[in-house]
Amino acid sequence: MIGPIVRALARQKIPALLMVLETAFGFAVAVHASGLALHYARAAAAPRGIDTRSLLLAMTERDGPSFASRGEREAAVRRDTEALSRVVGVRGAAEASSAPFNITHRELVETTSPGGPSAIAWMLDDRGGVAAVLGLAPLEGRLIAPGDAADAAATPAVVTQALAARLFPDGRAIGQIVRRSARQKPLAIVGVVSPFRAALGPDADSVLFAAEGPPLGRTLSYLIRVESDGEDGDGDDRAGARVREALERADPRRVVLVRALDEGVVLDTHTNRGAGALALTLIGMMLVVVFLGRIGMASLLVSERRQALGIRRALGATRADVERLILVENALLTTAGLAAGAAALAGLRAAARAAVPELDLPLDLRAAALVAVAVWFAGMAAALLPALRASAVSPAEASRS
Repeated sequence: MIGPIVRALARQKIPALLMVLETAFGFAVAVHASGLALHYARAAAAPRGIDTRSLLLAMTERDGPSFASRGEREAAVRRDTEALSRVVGVRGAAEASSAPFNITHRELVETTSPGGPSAIAWMLDDRGGVAAVLGLAPLEGRLIAPGDAADAAATPAVVTQALAARLFPDGRAIGQIVRRSARQKPLAIVGVVSPFRAALGPDADSVLFAAEGPPLGRTLSYLIRVESDGEDGDGDDRAGARVREALERADPRRVVLVRALDEGVVLDTHTNRGAGALALTLIGMMLVVVFLGRIGMASLLVSERRQALGIRRALGATRADVERLILVENALLTTAGLAAGAAALAGLRAAARAAVPELDLPLDLRAAALVAVAVWFAGMAAALLPALRASAVSPAEASRS
């Protein structure tokens, strides 16, 4: 039975091909959307690994010229950290040009051995004390200390356990040298800390602290740990006000902005949930597009074959036989479209991974299977109305020219 159906479809190449391509495209887009939906849902629910509720980020900008020298800048940092240490409720403070969930970026980090492993790492600046303020303790080696970056042949760095495992599968990270894509100076790993997330993006537990001197500029930023006075936020607001007052007293000629680090976490969480909902909406839209498009193309196939269908009726085919024929044709075309979409998806993903590994999109095989089932049923549901129209063709159609 399949052979004659395939030969009949071969005589209607354009409509049949369009149905296959429409199914393949809809399936590929929906699979990517399902992977993104799962990715964002997992990112929003992932544990942070650090207590962001007791952390503040203070950013200052002086009114006047940039710092004239590194010594002047370091003196200003010492003055500010001493002022912060005297604030009631402050348990620790460190200069931090970047902070988890707020000011950070990703770079490619690779080992120095030819063809060795590489990984995408979230970069955090640490010239001493940042990891400790975050509540991290070394699992191996030590943390970065003030003055580590001065005149060092290789910049001292601390990595999370997750990044160490990706770069050094043999487990020996301490003392290893790595390079980052945006810097010429190599990094020497001096410590490994427990996993935590610097963002809610991909591989967000791959974090690297590097002790590098910042540009002089006019801005200074500090990461501050305070005592938590409860979960209603009032305690953090009071601590933030005290921190701002202390920094303003230390240097009245500047603007001071203090906010909770948790604000960045909340924003990231809402962003991920919104992106996941958008991806789910895209899946629904693609199913609707496949459904409506298949109704149109299946109806076109039926209208172009009214005489052939009339001949079948004249030769004794029942209405149920005609309906079954249309449904089997659509089942074959839908299955062919899913197979074409899966092959194209696999090929494009392989090419993308080879060209730009860090932009590899997430894919969940179980979600892809569910999408395939949904697309198949959408295609079959779309064939029901054209099948009913086909079964209503009169045997008299066989005599029409």
